Amino acid sequence: MKPIESSDGSFTLYSEEFNEFYHSTKDGALSEALYKHVIPALSIQKKRELNILDINFGLGFNTFTTIYTLLNSNRKVTIHSPEIDEKLIKSLKDFPYPKIFESIKDIILAISENGFYESEKFSIYVHIGDARDFLKNWKGKKFDIVFQDAFSPAVTPNLWSVEYFQLIRKIVNCEVVLTTYSSSTPVRLSMFENGFKIFTYKHEKVREGTIASLQTIDGLPEVDMEKKRLLSSKGEPIRD
Repeated sequence: MKPIESSDGSFTLYSEEFNEFYHSTKDGALSEALYKHVIPALSIQKKRELNILDINFGLGFNTFTTIYTLLNSNRKVTIHSPEIDEKLIKSLKDFPYPKIFESIKDIILAISENGFYESEKFSIYVHIGDARDFLKNWKGKKFDIVFQDAFSPAVTPNLWSVEYFQLIRKIVNCEVVLTTYSSSTPVRLSMFENGFKIFTYKHEKVREGTIASLQTIDGLPEVDMEKKRLLSSKGEPIRD
């Protein structure tokens, strides 16, 4: 796959299998990771030690942007990320990442060559395989943050359905912050059906996304999902 430049100058890839880009070329690969996932998640979830679930790893922008953002902080992070494409992971050492990632080049190399990285401050584990199998079999510590960043519901509906978010609900703590680029009503309803409160999140550098949590998030506008269900022409969640 040939790297393709997105609007903010960072590069992404196009998946022939899923007929989609790994990131929005309009928002930009780095901007999407930073402003739709990392900044809102880290600003809302204040824990000093974080357990993060990154669905799916892909090119690793969400994970690597998180690590870069926290390099000079006192926060410790463990990230687990399923990814079905092992060949893609092996190729990441040669991917043209943004220059700001030069400071974490050793981490990128370790992930590409070994599938994991461990230090006193950061631990990253890529789990090769199907994301839903990973969720079903997870027995570890519950997650504080979820980056919901799979390919779109049009091509991977099984990673956006009511049943999928039921699996997510079982392995997150009550203060979880879930971020996603999707703002579609069916996706939001899939989360809402599992007890998640739905909030809109806007940043001037990217298009609107969604933040979900099991608790109210102060300062974010909450979406009235019961009203959405009644009034929207797409008022049904995604189901398996």
